[in-house]
Amino acid sequence: MLVLDQINRGERPLRVVAVGVGLGLLVLAAGLWQVQVLSGAKYRQRQETQSFRTVRVPAIRGRILDRNRVPIADNQPRYRLDVYLDELVPQFNQTETLLRKQLLAARGASNQPDPSLWQRLAAKFSRQKRKPAITAEERDLLKRQARYQVVSGIIARINARLGLHIVKSEADLFQHWRQKRALPFPVIDHLTDIQVAILTEQAWSIPGVELDQVPVRFYPNGKLAAHIVGYVIRADEFDEEDRAFDYRLRDFTGAIGIERAFDRQLRGTSGAKSILINSSGYRHRQGEIVLDEPRPGDNVVTTLDSGLQKAVESSLAQVAGDERGAVVVLDPRNGDILALASAPTFDPNMWIDGVSAKDYEPFLDPKMKPGFNRATFGYYAPGSTFKIITALACLDAGVLTTENVHEKMRTLGFYRIGNDTKKDTAPPGEYDFRRAFIKSSNAYFMDHAMKLGLERLLAMGKRFHLGEKAGLRVGEEAAGLFPATDEVRGGGSKSYLADVSIGQEITVTPVQLAVAVGAVANGGTVYWPRVVDRIEPADILSEAPTDRIRGGQVRDHLNLRPEYFDIVRSAMRDDVGSDEGSGARARVKDFAVCGKTGTAEVKKGHVLIDKITWFASYAPFESPRYVVIVMVESGGSGGGTCAPVAQRIYEYLHDRERSGTAMGMP
Repeated sequence: MLVLDQINRGERPLRVVAVGVGLGLLVLAAGLWQVQVLSGAKYRQRQETQSFRTVRVPAIRGRILDRNRVPIADNQPRYRLDVYLDELVPQFNQTETLLRKQLLAARGASNQPDPSLWQRLAAKFSRQKRKPAITAEERDLLKRQARYQVVSGIIARINARLGLHIVKSEADLFQHWRQKRALPFPVIDHLTDIQVAILTEQAWSIPGVELDQVPVRFYPNGKLAAHIVGYVIRADEFDEEDRAFDYRLRDFTGAIGIERAFDRQLRGTSGAKSILINSSGYRHRQGEIVLDEPRPGDNVVTTLDSGLQKAVESSLAQVAGDERGAVVVLDPRNGDILALASAPTFDPNMWIDGVSAKDYEPFLDPKMKPGFNRATFGYYAPGSTFKIITALACLDAGVLTTENVHEKMRTLGFYRIGNDTKKDTAPPGEYDFRRAFIKSSNAYFMDHAMKLGLERLLAMGKRFHLGEKAGLRVGEEAAGLFPATDEVRGGGSKSYLADVSIGQEITVTPVQLAVAVGAVANGGTVYWPRVVDRIEPADILSEAPTDRIRGGQVRDHLNLRPEYFDIVRSAMRDDVGSDEGSGARARVKDFAVCGKTGTAEVKKGHVLIDKITWFASYAPFESPRYVVIVMVESGGSGGGTCAPVAQRIYEYLHDRERSGTAMGMP
């Protein structure tokens, strides 16, 4: 009041001061109005940009189903134990303070009196700066040690309650702190039901601990169809996504097989959420906003039959020794793959959490190679199974006719070409076509191949598209070795021709041979094989369309006379049905199996190092519905090793048909 009275009396100096103060207040008010009103939106947007981080939320992966909609690859909920670091900030600060005091005490600095106010002001303006008791590098190290001590203590309490021995390295925590501080720090990826119950009841007293439920890939039948279905591996980056994310939650991508070939459809569309973080990078638990809901991936419905697949793998597993081989079961009426197995195999579930060095050792074995799909990517000399194609080539060229197939040829147990002697697996004697086929006489087929010529023999193989990929398009495929006439090794010599006629010097995959035998069984139609029938929305109420992969797609026609097929098919029937047939051990009562055995030699120079055994077949004779190809590496013989495997598979098929359980349509 005294100041105002003096101003009112007209004292000029005070009036000048009052006007100056008033103008200053007006300037401050104008500045505040500009910052809060005119520029408020800009600063709010800048604050949000600095405080919100987007997180990629993966979609639930689509299922892989067999033709009867039985899951082969599915998802299951998994409980994960996480630690939220933002809730541990007070403990971090307390521990850091304690560690700092301990460090100062160790240096003796803690016994020195605190500087006075005058000393601190003098030091601030002094040219000679006072050296700090703790450097910036030491302070960062103390913070790092404090975080690790606190988190390790929490993990120790968890171990005590669950009876575990979990250890998280300081490097893992530090990496998470630097790169993903706003996200929870994972402690246990897979909790059992009992562990979930214990933590639900007792974990309330452990700060920062939370149970999170996440969907995880799961293969309910373990090893079943592992090579064709495939597996998934950890992958958090996807280049095709337009949105830039600050963080990405755990996700997977297909590695091989159907999982890889249809990864885009199975993976679905990822969602997004934003999380609010403070200036230190901590997450505000109440500041989470869902921006986009993830859309589940589509289901892939295959042509496989789970029941048959189990029977196939069980039959192949009964081969004595370390079985290495493959089985393909195909429908000759449309090219659908009903079962496909490769041995040895693996459990795709082992890849979900990563494979240890010990578990990965078998995959490095150059002989066993459990990750190698022998059915589609393995190519082998077909041996005497190729005599099916040699016979058709001779019939088509007129070397064999409906009349002379009954003419007999005397063999000596070998076949001589100049100075080269080719051994015969059949004993010396007289052979017509039928007996030569079922006894697998090399001399008979070599002799007729000499009359046929290499060009026409290779041309017949090309009509089956040997030397080209089968076109399954769900994994690695090999084309095999089946050269054109001008590409043959040895310049197309007679010795080379003799070898090719009995399935040496060329290679095929089991799938290629299945397609070829299917064409013989159905009367000359070469189909594209198919293992996926359709891709459909995961939600059955969805209006999204189903993408169907048309079955029964014709690749080629052999254009051979029906009687030629009749001759060859009758010989294949007798190879199993006759007591002297090499495939007699594949015989099934009241189910006419037709087949051809084969044994191919693998040589290094002139030294025999291995044998590849085969049984190529279809059934039943009257109305072919199944093609079964069995290949076993290092087997004894096609008839002794592979035919019994096929017999068990046909018995399963026959029993199922008698029980009225037909092969379901996909």
